[in-house]
Amino acid sequence: MMIAQSVRFLQKSAAILVTAIVCTLSACSSNPATNNNKPVATSDPVQKENQIAPSIIIKARSSKAITEDIIRYRTGKGMKIRSKSNLRLEFMMTMSNTTVPTEARMLYVLNQTEQGWRVTARVYQITHPGSQQEKVQEITAAVSDKLAEELATYAKISSKP
Repeated sequence: MMIAQSVRFLQKSAAILVTAIVCTLSACSSNPATNNNKPVATSDPVQKENQIAPSIIIKARSSKAITEDIIRYRTGKGMKIRSKSNLRLEFMMTMSNTTVPTEARMLYVLNQTEQGWRVTARVYQITHPGSQQEKVQEITAAVSDKLAEELATYAKISSKP
């Protein structure tokens, strides 16, 4: 009986010792030359100047009428308004049937030009939204054909009497 207790004590002590050694080694194994203070992706996707996003110029319409059309179309597709200002709209939708929590976001920006309003659209895929593991990936290029079609519908709406 006493031998069994001694063996159990030695097993527990060995397990604790191994755990302590592993923890110490893992703490010492990080490379101090790498920057562990990487910025965490924010929940507000930042536009990248070097990527071309589909855009269209819409003449003879107010920015309010254009944004109302965009809101009507996107909410009709099941998206929710994430943020809204006079010249900027951001929509979001939680993606189903994914193994990782994923969210789609669309950003519309209106800029006034001499010809009319330029409407630019961008699309982002966010994995692990709202967590420290959040990753924002712009996927505008992959869906640019569909975006161009959508933007063209806003121009057609503006040409109706």
